[in-house]
Amino acid sequence: MNKAVIVVIGVWLVAITYLQLKPTPKFSGDLDSPTIAYVHGDSLHSGMDLIRTLEETLAVNVAQIDSLLKAEAAPLQQEAQELIEYANSGVATEDEIQIAQTRVYEIESILQQMQAQAENNVLNQEQIMQDTVSAFLTKIMGEFAEENNIDLILNWGLSGEGVLYGTTPYNVTNEILDQLNSTNDTSGE
Repeated sequence: MNKAVIVVIGVWLVAITYLQLKPTPKFSGDLDSPTIAYVHGDSLHSGMDLIRTLEETLAVNVAQIDSLLKAEAAPLQQEAQELIEYANSGVATEDEIQIAQTRVYEIESILQQMQAQAENNVLNQEQIMQDTVSAFLTKIMGEFAEENNIDLILNWGLSGEGVLYGTTPYNVTNEILDQLNSTNDTSGE
């Protein structure tokens, strides 16, 4: 019987020790009401390493696309300029002027298509960047909210939009930034 009492007391002591030493969430409110926190979205945007990296990469890609577009467009622009000069030289016949005009219109159409393709490429890259950031934010904020017993994290703007009701909000912008930037996963996975 002494062994049974000692085992019960031992289990009881382990349970009490665990309850005393277990980490407590930073935000532990009343269980009956939700805990609402907020972040400054503009601070996240300007302070987040992943966004900075993706924006730098996007800027390099846009410059490359622009450079490639200029290189591909230069011969066509030169051809159009030569055709216009020849048509205005006074030595071109009416048929030659008509041919030059038709070719200049073709060149303009080709250049517009090239510009549209370049713009679509940039838009696609921007969308991929936004999707990557969104997935990363959703993952990290979800983990942060779970670890800290936060039921809702809202974006707090200058006019307070997004906060409709709730308990006193907690500004977790710096903590979220720390967690976002401490994560080595910069690919958004």
